[in-house]
Amino acid sequence: MDKKKIFLIACEDYNFYNFRSEMILKLVELGFEVTLVCPKGNKIPYFIERGCKFIGHTMNRRGMNPFEDIKLIHTYYKIFKGGKPDIVLSFTTKSVLYGGIACRLLNIPYIVNNAGLLEPSNYNPIVGVCLRILYKIGFKGASCMMYQNSHERNVLNAILKNKVHFRDIPGSGVNLSVFKFVEYPKKDEPITFNYVGRLVSIKGIDEYLKCAEVIKAKYPNTRFRIFGDYDDEHYRQRIDEMNSKGIVEYCGIQMDMKSYIADAHAAIHASYYEGMTNVVLEHGAMGRPSIGSEIPGVMEGIDDGKTGFVFPLKNVNALIAVVEKFIMLPYEEKVAMGKAARKKMECEFDRTIVTNIYIEEISKILKNK
Repeated sequence: MDKKKIFLIACEDYNFYNFRSEMILKLVELGFEVTLVCPKGNKIPYFIERGCKFIGHTMNRRGMNPFEDIKLIHTYYKIFKGGKPDIVLSFTTKSVLYGGIACRLLNIPYIVNNAGLLEPSNYNPIVGVCLRILYKIGFKGASCMMYQNSHERNVLNAILKNKVHFRDIPGSGVNLSVFKFVEYPKKDEPITFNYVGRLVSIKGIDEYLKCAEVIKAKYPNTRFRIFGDYDDEHYRQRIDEMNSKGIVEYCGIQMDMKSYIADAHAAIHASYYEGMTNVVLEHGAMGRPSIGSEIPGVMEGIDDGKTGFVFPLKNVNALIAVVEKFIMLPYEEKVAMGKAARKKMECEFDRTIVTNIYIEEISKILKNK
């Protein structure tokens, strides 16, 4: 009997490696023929060695050129037509939208995981209308929508008129056996905060830098570290200058964040939008509190005052106030906050929950196909 074929599509290989590895390897273990579709990256050999196949292509994951987007739809169409998958699992914004259109044209069942909502109401009317049309075309034929937070679910269900089957999932979840609990840093060590994300305004880097300037001047025994790549080059000079003055520490891109999470006291995640933030989940799993913006996809990962703190979106003064509040907490309360964060991850965000939901939906699709 031929193996059932499952194609997974995303904009980058790291998305598969960082957030889907457990599910991908479980599908291989269950006897599926698993093919990863994305631009070639250095994590692809890891999956090929473990029984996956790979189809590479080029794409501009951040560009907004409509001709490039049409070309991407055509690329997916050719790949799916030639590969004849039984199901397509899609991740990341461009892949879910344009991969969904290609699947509909070929009548291939597909499951959408739309991490991070580009909400039409946040854009000018023309862009908003275009986004609504893209969501309708790309998602209307989905066999299942995987929603990472309730706000995203409510907005997209309204656009899709509640006609598409959906499941709520805890983001990508977190691998609790990989991100293990680590004892809190010792009492006399400098209080260290981590920023992890692309260096672009929507990830809250402006608020983080301003907070670092104010807090570092008042509390010299603090550290503000930055992990991530420059999506917007205009931040490079500013961060270089702040780095040279000792206000922040630019640490570049780290493929394995565990040791850097372990020696931190908390994460600061001032992002403007998320599906479900892995920054908070991974820090929480290792017993570190998070300070995050009060938005869907961040709030769910933080119990305010218990596992960290939240603050109003884009309100840098509120961020500074809550960071100072965290600094002033007795050491024992910081430790307790970290332990509570780990417990929350164990109860609500274990990655096996996500894998099991996917396997349930895949089984239903194949049964009905």
